[in-house]
Amino acid sequence: MKNRFEEKLEGIESYRWLSVDDCSDELGVSRRTIFQYLRDGKIKGTKWKNKRLVDSVSVMGFLLKKKVIEYDKIKDTEMKRELDMKEFTQS
Repeated sequence: MKNRFEEKLEGIESYRWLSVDDCSDELGVSRRTIFQYLRDGKIKGTKWKNKRLVDSVSVMGFLLKKKVIEYDKIKDTEMKRELDMKEFTQS
């Protein structure tokens, strides 16, 4: 059985699921802020083996909504496909 928490996104070297520490490092915010984003539903995550994992697609969607990044600047086609399937790019 494929472990979906270790799924790599095609074309980039980051994991689909990020630890809270990795996510906070990437966004330049504290761990507490990441947990607050999770509680507020701004980003999505799950608990696995007593660790909180953050969905990188939801983080990208959050950044798109906040206009921190532009959809056209995302190079990874798999990430774009995932975002298209979700509500993040809908107006």
